[in-house]
Amino acid sequence: MIRQVDQERALESAAGIPGGAAVLGRLKERSEPFVLVPEGAGLEWGVANEVKGAPNRARLKLFVPEGRDDIVVLLAYKTSQVEWSRDRYAYGVWEIPVTDGETAIDPAVLDTWIDFQVSGFHPERRPDTLVRQISYDIPA
Repeated sequence: MIRQVDQERALESAAGIPGGAAVLGRLKERSEPFVLVPEGAGLEWGVANEVKGAPNRARLKLFVPEGRDDIVVLLAYKTSQVEWSRDRYAYGVWEIPVTDGETAIDPAVLDTWIDFQVSGFHPERRPDTLVRQISYDIPA
C-alpha cells in the first residue's frame, strides 16, 4: 500500500528505471504504509511505521548509476536524525544486472529487502544480496 503518493511522479520515475514498474507494483501489493519520496533521482520510498518507538528512518532507493547501463541499484540507507541535515548513512546496495535495457527483479529477493526496510534495517533481516562496497555516485 502506498500512501501520500503523487501517482503521476511515481509512475514516471518507475518507467525510467529497468525493473522500476515491477518494484512499484510490489509496493502497491504489500500492506505496509509506504511513502514515496517525490524529489530526487530514481524511485525512492520510506515506510510510515515505528521501530523501537521511533519513526522508521529506513529508506530504499532504486536508481541507475551515472554512466552505467549494465546494472540497476537498490540502495538501503537511513535518513539523518537531525531534521535539517541531508546526511545519509548507507547500509549497502543490491546490484541487479541489466541486459538489453531489461532486468528481472526476483520478487522473493525484493521482499527480503522490503522486510529489511520495514524492520528498520535490523541485522537479523539483512538480505543475502546486500553488498557494502559502492563504486559509483549515489544521486540525491
